[in-house]
Amino acid sequence: MIPDFQALRENLFPASRGAIEDWEGFPWHRDRTNRIQAAKAHSSQAIAIDVFGTLKMSTDRDRILDAIAERVGVAPGGPWAVTLEWTDTDRLLGEPRPTQVDALAVGSASALVIECKFTEPGGQCSQTAVSRSDERQCNGNYEDQINRGNGVRSRCALTGKSIRYWEYIPKVFELDPGVDHTPCPFKGEAYQWMRNAVLAAAIGKHRNLQAAALAAFVDHPSFPTARKVKRGLMDPSLAGQGAITPISYQQIVAIARQVGRDRALWNSLAAWVDHKITRAASRQSGFQEV
Repeated sequence: MIPDFQALRENLFPASRGAIEDWEGFPWHRDRTNRIQAAKAHSSQAIAIDVFGTLKMSTDRDRILDAIAERVGVAPGGPWAVTLEWTDTDRLLGEPRPTQVDALAVGSASALVIECKFTEPGGQCSQTAVSRSDERQCNGNYEDQINRGNGVRSRCALTGKSIRYWEYIPKVFELDPGVDHTPCPFKGEAYQWMRNAVLAAAIGKHRNLQAAALAAFVDHPSFPTARKVKRGLMDPSLAGQGAITPISYQQIVAIARQVGRDRALWNSLAAWVDHKITRAASRQSGFQEV
């Protein structure tokens, strides 16, 4: 095994490693130098595999996911299947590059779309970024405008590219697609949470299941998503606040310890996760002091 993979294995909770069937073919997150980021202690992908990979492989999987489903307001019911780094190959949202979520859990009655965060904030829409030609495709408002990149007129540059977010947004967030919104209600980090919420709605409709979008995060004041959860992931003036449900890794592990039968496993995972959080928080604090 190449050194990068050896460091990676050592950074994953032992019981989660069996969830990776093809180590070379797995869609690892990589940095600009093409190194696997999950080999780092503060990796979001690694802690997602620690928890959801262990859950995937555990005989407690159904009872724990039933408990999580009930907690977030959708119907329980197994058998549950967990897919790590799931990609929307059906292109339900019409995206040229389909959304890839950190984990998808599907039961007999519900689906859980799970986006995972550790030390990093949520992602933002790229359409307002300055292009190589020094132009933005969107002015930051949801209003009638022309995309300077392709000349298409629409209220949302993504709609102008046949991406279907605004087919689901009206129901999920109770927004009228025919009314201007200044600024766009999904500016900043709200964009990523919106995208996961509408993907959950699309999966639910496509598979005839109840569906929920979850934001799994590390609950520690050093990390941006945890701070954001305290204020609300979405703009508080926006309806549909329940479209994305935050749940901390600590809460997930606590649920596993409460309803799972393999107490030794979940106690070990709790200690593993706590150790990672302590190390990452110390590292974050060191950066902030510099």
